[in-house]
Amino acid sequence: MSDSGHELLPTGVNVNGAHPPTNLGLVPGLRVPPAAAKQQAQALRAAEPRRRWEERREEKRAVLREVSPLSRAAAAPLPGGTVGTYVGLCVLIQFPDVPATISQAEVDNFCNQVGYNGFGNNGSVRDYFHDVSDGKLTYTNVVTPYYTAAHNRSYYTDRTIPYTQRARELITEALNHLKASGFNFGSLSSDSSGFIYALNVFYAQANVNNWSEGLWPHSYGLATPFAVAGGKKFSDYQFTDMGSQLSLGTFCHENGHMICDFPDLYDYGYESHGAGGYSLMAFGGDSKNPVQIDAYLKNEAGWATKLTPVGSGTATVYAGQNDFHVHALSTTEYFIIENRQKVGRDASLPDAGLAIWHVDEAGSNSNEQMTPALHYECSIEQADGLFDLEHNTNYGDAHDLYGAPDAPRFAGDTSPNSNWWSAAVSGLTLYDISVPGPTMTFKAGDVELVVGNFGYTAGGWRVDRHPRFMADTTGDKRADIVGFGDAGVYVSRAQANGTFAAPQLVVANFGYTAGGWRVERHPRFMADTTADLRADIVAFGDAGVYVSRARPDGSFGI
Repeated sequence: MSDSGHELLPTGVNVNGAHPPTNLGLVPGLRVPPAAAKQQAQALRAAEPRRRWEERREEKRAVLREVSPLSRAAAAPLPGGTVGTYVGLCVLIQFPDVPATISQAEVDNFCNQVGYNGFGNNGSVRDYFHDVSDGKLTYTNVVTPYYTAAHNRSYYTDRTIPYTQRARELITEALNHLKASGFNFGSLSSDSSGFIYALNVFYAQANVNNWSEGLWPHSYGLATPFAVAGGKKFSDYQFTDMGSQLSLGTFCHENGHMICDFPDLYDYGYESHGAGGYSLMAFGGDSKNPVQIDAYLKNEAGWATKLTPVGSGTATVYAGQNDFHVHALSTTEYFIIENRQKVGRDASLPDAGLAIWHVDEAGSNSNEQMTPALHYECSIEQADGLFDLEHNTNYGDAHDLYGAPDAPRFAGDTSPNSNWWSAAVSGLTLYDISVPGPTMTFKAGDVELVVGNFGYTAGGWRVDRHPRFMADTTGDKRADIVGFGDAGVYVSRAQANGTFAAPQLVVANFGYTAGGWRVERHPRFMADTTADLRADIVAFGDAGVYVSRARPDGSFGI
């Protein structure tokens, strides 16, 4: 650690069998303080040239502010929407002293082959985007033969040279070589200003630099655009080593930026986990089988297959079909709901169930504060109410998504709640959310069926025989349902998540049959007679007044 305590420094010792790290006298677990890490990340980003995809995103957002999220699928292709056929360029580079170990043909298959499974990947890059867009995007790459760099690798990995300088020099070398060789750039997809969307650069073998040095993998823009024939030019690029195998994760993430103009949904300061393991644009899950892109960005790209406003009644949501439900405050703040299951592309999800996303397009996933002024752009409502992603605890866990029996409800009185970021009530109430599965259902609206009992048909209850009350019988400040039935007194206790437990017979007395109690002769009430905050049963019988006191364990005295 540096003297300032704000930077990790290299020891200069290569870790191997002769120099195990345990023999180097290093203090284990050293970390840069979060504030310093965030400052370094912000400084590094501030030094970058503005990338073309970021400019396109701002242009698109200006348009989307005028378009309801419910209209975006029908309105596609919007400016910046990503549907149809796109073609990028994948440049391969080796060094005079470090030759390629993965063939051009293998890289071509990795990028383009339908059903590719090399190195354990689930399909090719083309397959990934075709699948997650529900067939609306076909993205392929022209893969070049290897270009051999002008210098040995050590020239480009020199850590004394400002970061990205030698990488850009190497990229420019390769592009000049293609240009001089008569390469046809005409098939590459470009935007309205002539900028080619995607330049993917792979260099041979493994990275040998530390973070922000030499040829450390990165995604930037060229210092100045590189012009080619037809008025086209390169600016945005991703640059990475090939290592000993190819993996979809980072490659697809970076092309999510370049092709789709998607933002990062992780925290640049690493103080929180953003969208965690629930989106490619955050931490993405398994590198060989990255998870899907979230509903927010899919809808923005024009990939929704079905887009339904949340209304009253029962709704059905299908997993893996870009089937979304939306409850909107405005064109920029809304809830968008999808069904995510741990199969196929989503096999490495932390949880399965109904994913409820709270979107505010004016927010930032570097803002984990959860206040009206500072909050995420796209946050997943975590059903356990622990906010582990915001608190930097994990990338998601088995208690985040909604579904029976543990998380069947999301509303204004649950934790988390369905309020807007201003704290205003959104009116979104989802209940009876089904058990997680490929097809899920939920009910929505202000009126909920919480107990299928105590009713005229459901249970056969009658006003002239069966008094019913609401009273706190346990002292937890929640009103329970209390019914005086034929067999005695039944209680359905209110739960913290807004549901009610199944009715229980708590006293076999005070009922129409159990004790012969009658509405017209025997008034019965619920009242706290001992100041313990628990409502007791008070009944006026033939012989006088009877009290059955509520006990701490939820039972009643006889």
